[in-house]
Amino acid sequence: MKRGLILSLLALLLALAGCGGVSREEYDRVCAERDALQARLEEADGAEALSVTVSGTFAARVRDLIPDYVLDSETPRVAVVTLFQSGPFTLQVGDLAQELEIGGTYVFEIEPREDLEITAEEYEGGAPFADEAISRYELRIAGFRAAREDEFGLDSSRIVFEKRD
Repeated sequence: MKRGLILSLLALLLALAGCGGVSREEYDRVCAERDALQARLEEADGAEALSVTVSGTFAARVRDLIPDYVLDSETPRVAVVTLFQSGPFTLQVGDLAQELEIGGTYVFEIEPREDLEITAEEYEGGAPFADEAISRYELRIAGFRAAREDEFGLDSSRIVFEKRD
């Protein structure tokens, strides 16, 4: 009985030994990538955060108005919008949705957010386009107005970071 158990264990060990299949070079390469990523993360963690205010405007075309399905499933509170030459995204507009028209192009004003901290790298890169900025920084819409023809195009996102002391 003991002999059968020992033989079974040896067979299992031999089978497991053959499962590795990773060369030493591959292992070393993956370890080097891991170490480089760890160094970048530690560097980013040590980066000093900048206090900024994010504000500005952006122009978008309203493609649809839908409920938010939180308060109710009928009252439009969300606008499906597109920036110039980009895909649609949703924009929480609340009661302002009642004043928007599907197909209309508007300049939306962002409610300034003063409690934001970002890295120096983010600051130097400038504010992202509206769809990304709204999602990343949880921005809210303060108001809107009809856009002029020259306000909807390549330069229609005017979101800015301003350093605070």
